[in-house]
Amino acid sequence: MKDLELEYRNEIQTILNDLITSDEHAAYLETEEDEQYQVLRTAFEPRIEELHRKVSIESPMQIVALEQALLHEDLEGLYLSKLLGYSVLRGELDEKLKYLRPQDHFKDILLAICNSANFDHIKARIGQIVQTGFALSSDIWITNLINANTNKKVKYFLQSMKLPELRVESKRKHALSRFKRQFKDNVFYYAEIPQKKEELSKLYPEFRNFVEIRVKLNKVNDDLKKQIIQFLENTDFHGTMEHTTILGLASAFLEVDDSEKKTLTSLYSSLRNSNPSFSDMHLDFILAMRNRDIDLDNKADNNISSMIDKSIEDDVSDYYKLMDIVHGKGYVHRDAVDAVRTFYNAHEGLSKINTCVRSVIYAYFKRVIVHLTESEYVMFMELLGATPASAATETVEEEVDDSPARNLAIPVYMEIFSNQQFNQNIKDLSMIYVRKLLRFHTDKRGKDYQDIKKFVSATFIDLSFLNSKQAVELFKSKRKKKVAAR
Repeated sequence: MKDLELEYRNEIQTILNDLITSDEHAAYLETEEDEQYQVLRTAFEPRIEELHRKVSIESPMQIVALEQALLHEDLEGLYLSKLLGYSVLRGELDEKLKYLRPQDHFKDILLAICNSANFDHIKARIGQIVQTGFALSSDIWITNLINANTNKKVKYFLQSMKLPELRVESKRKHALSRFKRQFKDNVFYYAEIPQKKEELSKLYPEFRNFVEIRVKLNKVNDDLKKQIIQFLENTDFHGTMEHTTILGLASAFLEVDDSEKKTLTSLYSSLRNSNPSFSDMHLDFILAMRNRDIDLDNKADNNISSMIDKSIEDDVSDYYKLMDIVHGKGYVHRDAVDAVRTFYNAHEGLSKINTCVRSVIYAYFKRVIVHLTESEYVMFMELLGATPASAATETVEEEVDDSPARNLAIPVYMEIFSNQQFNQNIKDLSMIYVRKLLRFHTDKRGKDYQDIKKFVSATFIDLSFLNSKQAVELFKSKRKKKVAAR
């Protein structure tokens, strides 16, 4: 954590001075009614939020220092409910959706609220936040926090925030997903960057999460980029999976100048030449990003590829030579399809590098299908091998050699990969879209509905997505329940 710059400290002081001398504050002190507190919030919380957003974008490593400064009691607890929500979402979670380490900043903000003279006004706005934070924390940590309060009313409130149903992992997952949606447009993630090897295991999970969020939001400024590259240049971290992951993220997503690109290119070459395990770790990075829903699209792959010395003979060179063709020609082009077939057949089907290739092709299909509207179903049919007029007649042999293979994209790749999980993923994706179509095209005598029915009934059976009975059931009219006679 970095100390808060004087510019930001002065902005806090200006807001504080304006608040103390305001008519809204005077009115609140006179009545201490909730209505007046809401007026005070309306007058000053937008200014605090604007400052918070400014620091989170310009100087993200100072964001916790800012939030600690905003705990000042003379600020009347304004904006603390939002800060509490941010602190809950920052913590890195394990596979059971529990914090990997205690969230002290969450505790500090919650205790500041509990000790605030305005607790009664604030508590109505933090129920879901505290419930979620407690659900993600350990029982011992929660007990210690509750016992830190001497006020019986506060202790009762905190005890009531421990919901037994959130002990169930599935319920916790649903609650967390619902809670996150409230903050989807906010920029608030923070992490400490490891400086020494002994800090790596402790700080890395939140650091990686922080970098992922920043690149997703395209909010990596020059100062943060400089600190990330300094981390990558630290030889203490070389050869670790953590370093390999941050190197991959930086190379894929950061906007770098010529000097920075030269540094990253040199790092790749040095690591590949000195560490026989690097290729394997880089492939692990690719698969991990797919699992974490980080879109390594053609631009990201091309960025990494431009930093890879293809004269070094290893899996990294082989993979990016193939990606240059797939992304350059287009994944549905005949040359790309043939290149994937040759490459895939040269490696063991379940090998890590072939798994990466399948993930790239699936990601292409997914990007297309999830963005198709209900009126664009012809494109969906083409991806699965046909158009409405030719659903049963298209064949691979009818393609012209140097033309795109779009009309047979999915069937050809299913044949190349011969992989059950890939087929299942394509089926699941396709069924989601078909059900979307059937909710939209409800006129069963209309042309759209009949085209969809004819296509699905033929092609989905051919691709083993459905059997005959399931296809019939999909389009069967649901009988309306008879209303009992009175």
